[in-house]
Amino acid sequence: MVRIIFIGVFLGFFALNTLQEKGFKARGLETDGERPVAKWLFVLGKFSTILCWAAAFAQALGLNLRLVAVPPGFEAAAAGLFLGGFVVLGLAYGGLGDANTTGLPKAGTQLRTAGIYAYSRNPLYLGLYLMTAGAVVYCGCLVVLALGIAAVTAHHRIVLAEEKFLLARFGAAYEEYKGRVRRYF
Repeated sequence: MVRIIFIGVFLGFFALNTLQEKGFKARGLETDGERPVAKWLFVLGKFSTILCWAAAFAQALGLNLRLVAVPPGFEAAAAGLFLGGFVVLGLAYGGLGDANTTGLPKAGTQLRTAGIYAYSRNPLYLGLYLMTAGAVVYCGCLVVLALGIAAVTAHHRIVLAEEKFLLARFGAAYEEYKGRVRRYF
């Protein structure tokens, strides 16, 4: 069951992104925003995340990447993190609706505070972090651990930059939101 979760979620993530992208293009919506951080850091975050998740996918397909034994209970917990992160990520995508962009939106947008955004200011990143933690635990490999650390560190820097953007764009409304909803959970 653990292997099926990692394979299914990994493929599901790409299916979700592909369908969303096609839907945006069909409606003529712009999905490429401005990078909130330096290009190298932005690329590092995206690349290390995908490699980390791909390693878990490869491990689930039978390619043994493990340098340490991962007990079955840890495998199950890792699968729970990976699946739970995907659910959070999916809810975050749904909550953003047509405002979901890679980077900062160029056009006007609304501050999202309902749904999952009432519990986390950054559920998309929270989901990404949970999936990454699941992949790291499941793989039991120092290289995947390093990729996971790079992914979370880069994305946290992106979150901090996005917070500055949101404060500049939404002012007091964002300050009030920040006061009642935590950054991650």
